[in-house]
Amino acid sequence: MFSLRVPIRPAAAFLWAAMAASTLVAAQYEISPEGSNVQFSVPVFGVSKVTGKFMRYDVKIDAGKKPDLSQAKVVAVIEMASVDTGSDAWDGKLRAAAWFDAQKYPEIKFESRRVRKSAGKWEAIGPLTIHGVTKEITLPFSFEGRFAGPRPDERIGIHATFSFDRREFGMAWTNNPEAKVAGNKVTVSIDLLATRVPTASRKP
Repeated sequence: MFSLRVPIRPAAAFLWAAMAASTLVAAQYEISPEGSNVQFSVPVFGVSKVTGKFMRYDVKIDAGKKPDLSQAKVVAVIEMASVDTGSDAWDGKLRAAAWFDAQKYPEIKFESRRVRKSAGKWEAIGPLTIHGVTKEITLPFSFEGRFAGPRPDERIGIHATFSFDRREFGMAWTNNPEAKVAGNKVTVSIDLLATRVPTASRKP
């Protein structure tokens, strides 16, 4: 009994790898609302905080074709009018012009320009638009599950927390007496359950 081993030359190996890589299809994910949550909190009176969440949002994730996620892209759109604090009276106030002005600024949007791993932690960098003001932010995040490889997971979990100064996004509310008790720091907590889009349903 014998075996025959044929060495693969470097050029041939590179060509084979390139051909294999070109056949990879980027895994795409959409959010499953039943396992997702987008919350925010704002300090009040300097000793407590109020919390709320957004009930309607759309997040699309394209993992890209590289296992290091350097080609990954995230687009998130939140409907401002879907704010829910557990109080119908306050929800109505927040949608009004004196606060969020949801009619004039109906969406919060984030679109990543690049994704990287820095000091062992994942970051998505891109423009965030709130209340008609756009600024680039660095969004730290973690995930559970596997994006890359020939058999990516059907479901993944994504978790992110970040803070911003509301005044930097045009929400100083200087003419709103009720806003005087609210702090300037807004903290956003995001927990998403993402489900892989079937190949036949994917968009280019």
